[in-house]
Amino acid sequence: MQQLVTRSKELKEAVLKYPSKYLFILCLLGLTLFRLILSAKTAYYVNLFAGYDDQLFIDFGNELLQGHWLGDYSTRALSKGISYSLFMVLGNKVHLSYGILLGLFNILASGVSTFALRPLIKNRWLLIVIYSFFLYSPITFTGEYSTRIYRNTIVVPTVLLVIGCLIGLYFRRNGKLKTFIPWSIGLGFIFPFYWYIREDSLWLLPLLLVGLIIIAGGVIFENAQDLTFRKSLASLKKTAMSRTQLVKLFLCILPFLLLFTTHVVLKNTNEARYGIAVVNDRTGGAFGQVSKQLIRMDDGTDLNETNSKIWVSHKALEKAEAVSPTLRTISTKIDWIYHGSTWSHGEDIAGDIIFWALREAAAHAGYYTDAQKTEAFWQKVNKELANAYKTKQLTKKKEIYLAATGDGKRIKDLPLVGEFMKSGWSYNVFYKGYQQSNDPTVGPQGELEKAETLLLHSFANNWRDSSKPNPKPIELTTTAKIANTIIKLYQKLVPLWLIIFSIGFLLILFGSIFSKSNSSTFRSLLLLIVGLSLSYVIFLIGVSWFCSWNPERRELFMLVYTGGGVPVIQWIEVLALVGIFQLPQIANKVNKKS
Repeated sequence: MQQLVTRSKELKEAVLKYPSKYLFILCLLGLTLFRLILSAKTAYYVNLFAGYDDQLFIDFGNELLQGHWLGDYSTRALSKGISYSLFMVLGNKVHLSYGILLGLFNILASGVSTFALRPLIKNRWLLIVIYSFFLYSPITFTGEYSTRIYRNTIVVPTVLLVIGCLIGLYFRRNGKLKTFIPWSIGLGFIFPFYWYIREDSLWLLPLLLVGLIIIAGGVIFENAQDLTFRKSLASLKKTAMSRTQLVKLFLCILPFLLLFTTHVVLKNTNEARYGIAVVNDRTGGAFGQVSKQLIRMDDGTDLNETNSKIWVSHKALEKAEAVSPTLRTISTKIDWIYHGSTWSHGEDIAGDIIFWALREAAAHAGYYTDAQKTEAFWQKVNKELANAYKTKQLTKKKEIYLAATGDGKRIKDLPLVGEFMKSGWSYNVFYKGYQQSNDPTVGPQGELEKAETLLLHSFANNWRDSSKPNPKPIELTTTAKIANTIIKLYQKLVPLWLIIFSIGFLLILFGSIFSKSNSSTFRSLLLLIVGLSLSYVIFLIGVSWFCSWNPERRELFMLVYTGGGVPVIQWIEVLALVGIFQLPQIANKVNKKS
């Protein structure tokens, strides 16, 4: 008892002596705990009728838990990335509910990203502002990227982590090895995880590649002064690498080594399980090649000129059947797509949905039970189509393509892509349309129980039995109301934040040119802002290119598909803020330990 009294007295004296330190700890814990509670109490929802979306990942997770990898081979087995299902399985294995795990992941991403800036920002209160800005980002409260049980929920914290680890590595490139290692290892593990969340992860690769090359260059020439291109070549010839430098250079390529290793492991696992060394048999493998051939085919009509919604027309499939004896063997099932299936009622199918329908048609013809047989089938089709192009039996549309299995565009389509980009930018910068709603969980009782078991989460409060009428509406929860209040606060502060960003960017630009004492820091910030901005443009072009096949749904598509750009925009804004506090007069005051 006496010891307890003594410790209490010592703690009280410490608090009185260093009140700012303990107030900071209290604020940090309060902000973190409150965010975790919001995540834990969120009313998540899932559509268990969405066999190729929500339900697919639930099924993957349950198969993984039972040790069956991704289950029996089917049209679904190798159709999407595995990261999200592994995320759900992790929570189950460590006995954390889905809400707690997602909350911890957001906290981790925000914390790591904030700590990445520690070499530039010493003031703990400024760090806590940046941490809060990341942690309470409106996108992490928005339905598609928060409450829906779908892979998009982990895109934002993962992108935040990838950029955070890269920036943390950059600002420690010339530091001690022990401070360099954790950031490289972190980037090495999070990048492969990010890569296999979605099939459109390519947009961050240029940033990572160029960033690591610059970091490696900084390591090689870390002792050089007033370096120019000519001097760098001469210095390189004379440079004798230290052991520390060699280790750092290896750590710079570690993320790519681990990505390659992950790819090989997935291929080998799929080969052992299904008999084909393919990671994704929808966008990759022989079917991916067939999709590429079909998208580029001129069907001989003016449909390509009059209807941008149709990627592959019925007429194009008929032309493919005419030159491919192998594809012709399932012609009755292809006809079923348009006359008898739920995919179409006789009309051409819009967007990439035709590929899901084509896979199902092949399944009805007896494929997609044996992976080797299915892969061999599509390999023959691909070879026959390729030969038809060579012999001019088939001709290609005159379009521009960004991806193998993505739609092409004509020059006259580019202004429409620009309109989509403008719309996406407004969602990301102004948090336009972001909100948390009272969405219902739908699906059969049996599937619901499987989802609850996997996620350690109950959907009892928002489940609606579709077989029974249930007029009672779902009320908006207190958590959702708090989330929407936070979103509105961010939305109202955007004009002020943009003014701060503009001032910060101008200071960084002028500091990069005119500053003598702090030019390297300003140039580093400018380099990062430019790199992130270019990455964001690549991201926005990719999303807009894909979504612009349906102009009528532009607002919905750009709201749903651009969430991954928000952490990039927030990073750019934060770096501009950091630039303001690099002014020598301000930095001396702010960076004093409080």
